[in-house]
Amino acid sequence: MKKIKIVIITNNYKPYNGGVVSSIETFSQELIRLGHEVFIITLDFATNEIDHDYVIRLDCPIKFKYKKYPIAIPWRYDHQIIKLINKINPDIIHSQHPFFLGASALKASKKLNIPIIFTYHSMYEQYAHNVPIPTLISEPIIKKFALGYCKNVDHVISPTESTKNFLLKNGIKTNISIIPSGINSIFLSKDYKRDNSNQIKLLSVSRFTKEKNIPFLLEVFSKLDNNFILNLVGHGVELENLQNYAFNILNIENNRLNFVVNPEKNEIAQFYRDSDIFIFASTSETQGLVLAEAMAGGLPVIALNASGSSDIIINNHNGFLVENQSEMLEKIKLIRDNKKLKENLHFNAWQTGQKYSVQEATRKLIDLFGKLLVSFDKLRTSGRSW
Repeated sequence: MKKIKIVIITNNYKPYNGGVVSSIETFSQELIRLGHEVFIITLDFATNEIDHDYVIRLDCPIKFKYKKYPIAIPWRYDHQIIKLINKINPDIIHSQHPFFLGASALKASKKLNIPIIFTYHSMYEQYAHNVPIPTLISEPIIKKFALGYCKNVDHVISPTESTKNFLLKNGIKTNISIIPSGINSIFLSKDYKRDNSNQIKLLSVSRFTKEKNIPFLLEVFSKLDNNFILNLVGHGVELENLQNYAFNILNIENNRLNFVVNPEKNEIAQFYRDSDIFIFASTSETQGLVLAEAMAGGLPVIALNASGSSDIIINNHNGFLVENQSEMLEKIKLIRDNKKLKENLHFNAWQTGQKYSVQEATRKLIDLFGKLLVSFDKLRTSGRSW
């Protein structure tokens, strides 16, 4: 296939991290390694990030912090994005968000007659509490806008089958392809085996935010005996509230619970390899990239039964889907007490995780780009606009 020039438009990029940023980074680096040309257009958060030369940050004269997060407001961002995309002249625009810069990307696509793909990364309405408007008002507005965006782009990427079904049930007629985000090769462990120990190490990796439902995990952990320890790895505005809830309300001993704040990827990979069970309570995921990362390190997952989790977890094979705290407690103890089951879960989780390699995910993405460009070329040669 010929070299493809791709512009990625995203509201979230470094210094932020999380699933969307990891997906952008991993896909971009693999696309470049395969000889394609990538540009990332994002906001200038003025945090002294050292960027790759393919990252373009918009001029943002207004900068401030909201709930400890850096916020940047660009000047005339529609104009900036249309001008940049016109200059780059890409084959494909890949939008990562339906709002803000994503809306500008859609305008640029229509104005410049360039096909646009959108990845539906999140159940956006479940993040409505981050908007300074009552959620009863903001949730339906956000959902309607996100679905409306899907109707206007040329193709939608869904990370999972459950997310595709959600979009179809909500009337999306735009073509949808299922392409899970690939995981960084640093998370692909060569071995799944664990040392036999009486101490069971639980792990959860996520942002410390309300939608990740971490108090649920803390409440489960508080009911376990002293043979269990829990490492909570991540970052976010709820850190102090979670620490207070854990140590002062639930009275969890601080030698059993560790908050590991913003570690490097290699450190996270080591946590995956050193732990026994991954626990997860978020219900806002479309994929839950950390679940694939955990499994790639040979770590079985116990998670609330929700979109994202239900697409990767097979009960009694690589983990368990549960409905409540008592079920999560039951499955944690089951794995502890059944050594043969524990070994099988580690092996099967490890095998599942290998399927999420960035190489395989990027192959699917490039194949989609190619098919879309062929359709575009046919329309162009027939004299019709895209």
